[in-house]
Formats: sequence, C-alpha cells, structure tokens
Amino acid sequence: MSETDWTLWMKKRRVRVLCALGAVLLCCLQGGATVTDEVPVFTEEPLSVVQKLGGSVTLRCSARPPSANISWRLNGRDLVAGAGGDLGVVLEPGMLLIPALTNLTLGRYQCVASTNAGGLASVPANVTAA
Repeated sequence: MSETDWTLWMKKRRVRVLCALGAVLLCCLQGGATVTDEVPVFTEEPLSVVQKLGGSVTLRCSARPPSANISWRLNGRDLVAGAGGDLGVVLEPGMLLIPALTNLTLGRYQCVASTNAGGLASVPANVTAA
C-alpha cells in the first residue's frame, strides 16, 4: 500500500468516525437521551435483619437517577403495591415496612431499581426470626 493509498484510507475512516460521533451528539442535543435513559445505580441497598416474630422491620433502598422506579421482591417473587397488603407489608418510596413480622414475611428481600435503560436488583437482604 502506497503512502497516498494509506492517507486516503485514513481520511475515509476518520470521516466515518466523525459521522458516527456527530449522530450521537445530534441525538443528545435533540433530547433523545434523557435522565430516565440512565441505567440505575443503588445509593442505598437493604440490609439483612434479625427480629422477633411480631416485631417491626424496615428495609430501605434508593437509587440514582431519582426518577428510577423502585419495586421489591420476596423470595424471588414481585411484591405488588396493593398485593403487599396480603402479607401486611407496606411499600413506600424507598422503603418496605413490615409492621409485625410473621412466618409469611420471613425470607429473602430484594430491591429492584428500573429505568427505560434497564433494571438492577440489589444484594438480597435476609429477614430472619430471632
């Protein structure tokens, strides 16, 4: 390959790279990328707890971006806001409250943070009876 051929090849390659970068920049400037397109990152994860049956338990969870949706799992199954009441579990933003621990509410809890860009499950927090 001669020096002239090499120079032409590099110029073509540089143009392709610059076009790709320009397209990404244009997308961002037009509002194509938003905060909700960020992959969530935990700022606080739930911690394991040992509590007497009948005692209360609070698990906390938060993530960035602040717009991330926070949900909870118990033993791998999703806890739905209304259905959490069947177990006596209260789901609030960034918090799960068990007012009175029972055998049904013992187990492995996980916080799940999700945005349009994806989801992330926390490290499991084990809630066990003393």
